[in-house]
Parts: sequence; structure tokens; C-alpha cells
Amino acid sequence: MQNLKSVLIIGAGANDVQHGDELDSAIYQVSQVFKQMKIKTILVDDNPFSVSLEKVDHGCIVPLKVESLVDIINKFHPDAILPTLGNRQAFELTQELLEKGIIRKENIQLLGVPEATVRQVNSAVLLERTLRQMEAPVKKIITVNNYQEALDEATKLGYPVIIRSVLPKSSSTRKIVHDRSELADAVKQCLSQSRAEQVVVQQSLAGYKEIEVVVQRDSSGTMMMLSMIEDMDPIGIHAGDSIAFNPVQTLLDRQIQDIRDTAFAITRKLRIVGTNHIQFALDTNSDRFYVIKSSPYFDRITAFASQSTGYPIAQVTAQLYAGKRLRDIDLGENYIHHAALVEPTMDHIAARVPVWGFSELPKASRLLGTEKRSVGTVFGVGRSTIEALFKAIESRYNEPADFHLAAQKQLTDDQLVAKIVHPEAGRLFVLIEAMQRGYSISELSEMTKIDPFYFDQIDKMRSLIQEIASHPNKEPFLQKAKSYGLSNQLIARLWETTPEQIYQMSLDHQLMTKYKEIEPSAGEFDQHTNSFYSAYEEENEIERTPQPSALVVGTGGLRLGLSNSSDYFVAMLLQELQNEGFNNVVINSNPSSVTLSPELAKKRYIEPATIENILQILRIEQPQYLFIPASYGKLLNSLQKYDLDVKMVIIPDELPSNAAGSDKQRYGFNYVYDGNYAYPLGATTELFSPIALNYQSTALRYPADLVSPTYQKLNDQANAAVLQMEKPGLYQVIFEQTNDKFELLKVQPLSLPEVAFLSKALRLNLPGIFAQLYTNNLDTLLETKAVPGIVTYRATFPFKALRVKGGIPARNRVIGAQMQFLDE
Repeated sequence: MQNLKSVLIIGAGANDVQHGDELDSAIYQVSQVFKQMKIKTILVDDNPFSVSLEKVDHGCIVPLKVESLVDIINKFHPDAILPTLGNRQAFELTQELLEKGIIRKENIQLLGVPEATVRQVNSAVLLERTLRQMEAPVKKIITVNNYQEALDEATKLGYPVIIRSVLPKSSSTRKIVHDRSELADAVKQCLSQSRAEQVVVQQSLAGYKEIEVVVQRDSSGTMMMLSMIEDMDPIGIHAGDSIAFNPVQTLLDRQIQDIRDTAFAITRKLRIVGTNHIQFALDTNSDRFYVIKSSPYFDRITAFASQSTGYPIAQVTAQLYAGKRLRDIDLGENYIHHAALVEPTMDHIAARVPVWGFSELPKASRLLGTEKRSVGTVFGVGRSTIEALFKAIESRYNEPADFHLAAQKQLTDDQLVAKIVHPEAGRLFVLIEAMQRGYSISELSEMTKIDPFYFDQIDKMRSLIQEIASHPNKEPFLQKAKSYGLSNQLIARLWETTPEQIYQMSLDHQLMTKYKEIEPSAGEFDQHTNSFYSAYEEENEIERTPQPSALVVGTGGLRLGLSNSSDYFVAMLLQELQNEGFNNVVINSNPSSVTLSPELAKKRYIEPATIENILQILRIEQPQYLFIPASYGKLLNSLQKYDLDVKMVIIPDELPSNAAGSDKQRYGFNYVYDGNYAYPLGATTELFSPIALNYQSTALRYPADLVSPTYQKLNDQANAAVLQMEKPGLYQVIFEQTNDKFELLKVQPLSLPEVAFLSKALRLNLPGIFAQLYTNNLDTLLETKAVPGIVTYRATFPFKALRVKGGIPARNRVIGAQMQFLDE
């Protein structure tokens, strides 16, 4: 690939339940490496929340359809196409290009995977056939066209079986069918969602242990294992909804070696260059294992593997795509020579836990099964399984201070048993309560198919909580609690005191946090990733970041409402701070976040955004600025109790309280306000929904369709209203139209989803301008660029994926969005 000069990257589109910011993060990092290698990048995507669209050489905001790709190919004539950063959809689009003969006609290379592998990734049947030919252990799988054929095959295989769509139109349905009575509905539903009008009937491996392996291969065939991750929940619960641990916690060495060898053999057979994520089902009774899935593209597990090991997967993979071999990759002065070729080793444990959206969608089913229910993910790092898990749970947004203990005590015995047998989201807390009520490890392991090791850890968590509660205000027990990752909030709840008193007690007894570096050799080599986690140990591996510096608290795991517009905002803000000469320090626990990219910050703390962590990091770093999300209300209130020598800036990530829909049209006039002058950004208007028959605040058009005199009159009113605001910021003035009259409803901070949309529509870095307002670097010549034609924004919702009937679109239920440029 010596002549590789330009690459077309197929993006992932709007976030959905299956993918979040991990793909944007991967594209961002890969494109930065390509830029260093003088390879031009062209990104096709329609996600307004994408950071990468503004960082590649050519960001093309068009619908993710094969026709759009053909137009882009004809315009830019790329040397290669990269489909591995856009999830399954990118592989399906690549196959359409192959079938149309475009790739061959234009002599375009495929990076990462050959043509045959693209077809096999898109067809479970073709992949199973290939795996059988190489004698890899696979479950039985058959494609059928109707119910009768499905019934015949299910009878042969024996129940339970799994039914799923072939080439699903949107989110794929996966149903575990236990008997003939459940089969008809499952087949009907999956057939209706299949573009090929086919469904797959496959052997169920429910109850087996799920193991996920990330391997890497270069063009010469050299391979290495980057991670082997173990899901706590068994097959039958979607891996994305399970608590997961890196490295594996319960496997024997021979099991690890056998699974590793098979993962290598599959990656070699499919001729993958770059990463491959292979999922296995392991029967611990017989030691037999089966290959479930092979995904030669970046996903949430790749992101988790990279952040938890410190191995820079995206940066290495980008060079592999460009034709380099592992032995030739130089990772720079922070890594040893040939670091890319050394398999990661961990001296810590990382726990990943799901983030749910039930507070916004209370009607969504909490029952866990083969269909993914979580909307995001966070992780914790510690020296023990328990510490990592406590930290991960604490990292979730608005987690209850009592660790869900009180809610579980309200359950009757019958309710408790039902929740054990039919698992729901947050089952860990149910299992803690079950052990508290006397259930044995063997009983619970048999009922849940969870390995006994995890119940031993759960019992230790239960005992630890009980022990701490029984010894209030005792320094040895405070030290023990902190060493296992318990937050001050939880300890305060157990001791019936305040987190501030717990923090003061820690200071009095000199129980100060130390920090350890997450690097991929477990301390064997002198390497520096500048990613850290806390530990209550003697040795401290942290040093103060060179000044000037800014500490930025990320908005954490992806959640409904913000989607990854918050990640976009923080990443672009970091970019501007960097441009101004600040050394950025980030605290975040979302493994998929773009903000954890090494290009955006000098240092990263993988920690929950708790008051004690922020205070400790402020004490170490002594930054000039602290940027913190407005939605972290409790944290902000706690910080006000301390005399902090830092300028605090609030990231406006709270959503406006506009109604879900209205029969009256609304207009939003948008401004940058520096405290003295309001710079107009133009106006948006809500679009009418032909389904809901009202105007939607989650669907917008820019610019607003207003005649000039009306526009000028409203703009004057809006300008005057913004000038009354106390603080600088990004503001929106809302008008509502009744016949020919316009009423000014309110002035509100511009929501982060709209900040992202307008940034792309106007080709302005609005988050960067927000940073300038507070660092006194605002360019007074701020001018918007003329928008050719009309730009539309439409939010997307997880109603189908989460099986919410009659879901009503609203700002707090958004999971993603699409935007499009239209001609006048």
C-alpha cells in the first residue's frame, strides 16, 4: 500500500442502542494517524454529534446510502475504502458497492478486510460454513423462509433455539424460543424485519459462560491477543447488558490457550488486518466452547480493551491499515521500542457496567435477554474485582448514594425469587440482597448460571458493606472501605453522616489517594500512557501537569437525551483549550468517549466524578480552570462548600424543558453572548411531524423560514432579551407563533444537541467559542458562514429497540440524530 494517498471512511450514522461514541472515537484517532502519514481522509456520515466530521480532511454530511457513497467516490476518487469504523451498516454498504461493481471499476482497495470477509460478516450462514470448513467449534445455524421450515429445524435442533432476522432493516430482533407456541410469533416478527425475508434458526447456548476476545493481525500474518474479557452474566443475556471484566477472572490456563488459538485461526482464515472481536460460549462442565460471532470492526469491547489495558489499539490499527507491519510500528517516545508487538499485560482489573435509560423510558421492559437494553457504558479500574466494580457503579450518572440497598430490602421473598430467575437490569443489587437473606452460593449459581466465583465476590461486597456499617467513624474501617473503592457518599450513608465529614476524616488520618498508571506492560517497562486510576497504596505515580492547565470533567456514559452531543461538546472544547496553550486534564469513566483520546488531553483520570476525586485531583493538578457539567448538580453543590483556588466554568449540558410537541410553531433565535454583545447565529424552526401531527422540538430546520421584516423584528426582540442575561454563554430565545402573532416564551441555554447541529451547519466550533468566552480569548470578529440551502436535524429514538409501544418523541429520550443539507 505504498501508493495509499486517500481513504474513504464509512461512518456509523446516528447513535442507537447497538453503538455509541466508540466509533466516533475510533475514527477520530485513526484519521489523526492517517494525517501524520500524509494520507487524506474522507468521512461520510450524517451524525451531527460526530467530532470526526470536523477533524478529517473532507467531512461529507450526506445520508448513509449507497447512492451517496457513489457520488463521493466520483467526486474524490479515493484509493481505498475503510468499512471497519462504521459498525455492521458500513459492511452492508460496502457489500452493495461490491455488488454494483463500483469498487472494482474504480480500482479501490478494501482496508482491514477482503471482499469475501465482508460477505461473510453480513451473512451468519456463510460465516458458519467457513468456520465449519476450518473445523472451528460452532453452533448449528440454518436459514429459513417461513414458519414451517423454522418449525422443522427447531424440532431437529431441540429447544430452546434462537430466531433472528437476516439483514435486518433496523435493529435486529433476537428471540430465545422455548417451545412451539413461542416460535410462530418470533418467526413472524423477525421475517417482517428482514430485508432478505429470511430468518436464522440457531442452536441456543443459553447458560454458557460468555468470553470476548480482541485480537490483532498485520498483513504479514503476525498476530497478538490484546484482551480476553469475561462477561459475568451467561449466554442468554446480551453481552452489552452484562457486567464485564478484563482480564478474565475464572478461566483455566488451558481454556485461555484453546480459545486464544481458535481466535487466531479465525482471524487468519478471514484474512483480517487490524482488530477482530470474537465472542465465545464456554461450557465449563465439559470444557467445550463454541464460536458465537466474529466482528472485524471497532465496537464497545475494542474501546474497553484499549482504555483498560493502555494499549493504543486505534493508533496501531491505523498503521496496519496503511500497510505497516507490527514490528515496524513506532509508538513514540512514551513507549518502548516494538511496544506495538508486545501483548498487553495487566496489574489491575477493569470492570465495565451498563448504563440504562429507564428513568426516561419507564415503560421499557427491564427484563434482560438476547436483545440489548442498555444505552451506554462506564468502567472502573482497581487492584481487585470488588474495587473495580464499586468504582464502575459509582461512575454511573445519578447513582443512589445507598448503593440500591434500601430498594432491595422492600422486595418480598416471592419478588426476590422472580427477579433472580427472570433477571432484570441492575440484578447485581438483587443478588447482594439474596445473599443477605441467606441464599447460598451454590443455590444462586444454579438459578442464574453465574460462575460461583462472582457470588464469592458479591458476598465479600455484602460483608464489607455490613462490616463498615457496624463500625462507624473508625479509622481502620474507613481505610478498608476506601481501599475497596467505596465512595464517601456510600460510607456517609452507612455511618449516617455527610460525605464532607468522611472527606475531613480521611484528611485527618492522612488517607490520601495515590494514583497508578494504566500502561500495557504491568510496570515491566518504562512506558507512559498518562492514564491513571486511584489506589490507596504507598507509591504514587502521578506528577503535576505542566501549567497552564485546565481540568475538564466529562459527562460520563452515554445517556438518553444528550446522546453523544455532550462528548462532542467536551471534545471540541478540549481542542480549543489546547489551541490556547492549555494542558488538558480529563476525568471520565466512559471507555467509548472521544475525550479520552490522547490527542485531546495531556492526562486522563479514569475515575467516578465524585467530590473526593475532584478535590484530590484539584490538589494535585492546581489547574487555572475547572469545567464541570451542569447536570452534576450534587457535585456542584458540594464543591461550593470548599474554598477552591480555581475558576469554575459550568458546561451547559442540562436539557431545556420544552414540551415534547405543540400544535403551534416555535422558532429559536440563537446567540453567542460575551457579556456585552450578542452575536447572532441565525434562527431554527421546529418541523411538523405527519405522524404525531404536531411540531417537534427534536426535528429542526435551519435557517428558519421567516420573511425578512418579521425576522428582523424578532431578532431585535431576541437580541434585547439575551443582553439581559447575567453570564456569557450560548443562548436561544424561543418564540411561539399563533396566527400572525409571535410571543417570546423564554431565553435558555442552547442545548448541546443543537450546539452540535449549528456548529456543523455554520462551520463554527461553538464549544470552542464557549471556552473562549471564559478564557477571555473570544475573537471579536466572530462571523457565521453562509449556509447553502437548508439544513435539517432529526433526532432518533430507541423506542423500537427497547420495545416501547407508542413512544412519544421528546428531548430527554433522544439516543442519536441525523442531519442533512438540502438545496433550496
